[in-house]
Amino acid sequence: MAYRIRRKDSKAQIALRRIAREQVHAAIRSLDTNASTADAIHDVRKRIKKIRSLLRLVGPSFDGYRDENVAFRAIAAPLGPQRDADVLIETFDSVLDPAGPGVPDSVAQVRQRLVQHGRTIGRAHDPTALRADARVGLEAALGRIATWRLAEDGFAAFAQGLEASYRRARKAMRAARETGKDDAFHTWRKRTKDHGFHLRLLQPVWPGPMRAIHVCAAQLGDTLGLHHDLAVLDTHLQCMRDVDEAVIAALRTRIAQAQRLSEARAHALGVRLYAESPAALARSWRRRHAAWRDGR
Repeated sequence: MAYRIRRKDSKAQIALRRIAREQVHAAIRSLDTNASTADAIHDVRKRIKKIRSLLRLVGPSFDGYRDENVAFRAIAAPLGPQRDADVLIETFDSVLDPAGPGVPDSVAQVRQRLVQHGRTIGRAHDPTALRADARVGLEAALGRIATWRLAEDGFAAFAQGLEASYRRARKAMRAARETGKDDAFHTWRKRTKDHGFHLRLLQPVWPGPMRAIHVCAAQLGDTLGLHHDLAVLDTHLQCMRDVDEAVIAALRTRIAQAQRLSEARAHALGVRLYAESPAALARSWRRRHAAWRDGR
């Protein structure tokens, strides 16, 4: 169940439907078989992100793009709060290291507040209902996928979406570098995720070199993801009350340091990944796709 196009897909429309169905079926299977609600939610959200990136790739050729994008976003939205609460603790533990040097002993109080926050979110969102509602939305999507139609075929079905997404990613990279704002880095992360998924979808066209390029895209996405997680944690810490201000200040200093490191790494990766102009990228992929379809 690889997330990629195949030569035996006779039409781009067939590839679109097949890949979307595979991701939906995998998400439903995760909801039905995964004992851990947290793990099931995490998997379903990843599957939906893949589907939405697939839709962006074919968006200019697909009249139903906007409606389907909204529909899948609505399925994922209720699953976000619990996962976000879990990520707060994961980020706190992996980056801030409560047992590390330079952090006051009372930092454990802060972690406990994060745990309590997660429990509050959990009580507010019944896991059984979350699973059931997501399953209903995914089942409904399966029926619609069978009717999806593209106005273009071959590489023409992907060309405009690929170039537009890549252009947005380059623009977001420039904005992050120029402004240094957390929101700008988050936008860059989302656009990089899209480009990374598009590379995975097109990997069979140029498999050898694509592995290295995709690794770069994945590393950049993870680096920007960490930057975002740190920003969310920092915002959460600023809102904490009845906690020693010195503890919060120490933790926020650690967060700022980690963010600066992630920004430097992201810029180094971004320069490599986004070296081509959008037009040049689209031209080169068009030639590769034609050669691949011809079996060369």
